[in-house]
Amino acid sequence: MTAHALHSPSPTSDVSRHHSERRPGAGVQCSAVLGGNTLAHIVEENCPGMLPSAGVVVEHLDAQAGTWQFSLDEGRTWRAIRTDLINRAGNMGLALNRDARLRVLPFAGHRVSGVRVAFHTVQRSHGMGNGSYRPYASDEREEGCSCTVTLVLALSAINGAPPVVHVPRPRNKRALVQRTAAGAGPAGGSLGDGMALA
Repeated sequence: MTAHALHSPSPTSDVSRHHSERRPGAGVQCSAVLGGNTLAHIVEENCPGMLPSAGVVVEHLDAQAGTWQFSLDEGRTWRAIRTDLINRAGNMGLALNRDARLRVLPFAGHRVSGVRVAFHTVQRSHGMGNGSYRPYASDEREEGCSCTVTLVLALSAINGAPPVVHVPRPRNKRALVQRTAAGAGPAGGSLGDGMALA
């Protein structure tokens, strides 16, 4: 049984419309400012009625949106997600604990208004299997596991807000020139007087 909880802040028709514009490797330039949200945050924000969980098994990610990555060390290092494995038939998912981070690097020239994500939650930590690909049952699951949840999310709901960048206030060039001239004024006058006396 599959529960579809569609959260679409804006139309998603152009998600698949522009797939011909994608280019491999694009989006790397913005990777430094995309910290990604934790799975716990994504679930809590978009599935408020769901019971707290130890992790999720990702069943599907919108491969047309960009390059998907996950991090197990709070965003210090990132690993690419094999969407070709989890999106094909066969019930193969990506096991991630609740504190793992998820992000997507959009392809260059590809405007994305929403991305499709499907997963189910688990009540036990994945342990050493955190970050691994594993088969999952489509119907009968372990006690406490949720049915499949499908969300359509804005990129900001996954990637998080970019960090605030401090932009220094531009200097007033006129004031800088005036201060320089004022500082050099007395020295210049003394030099001129010395030359006149000579």
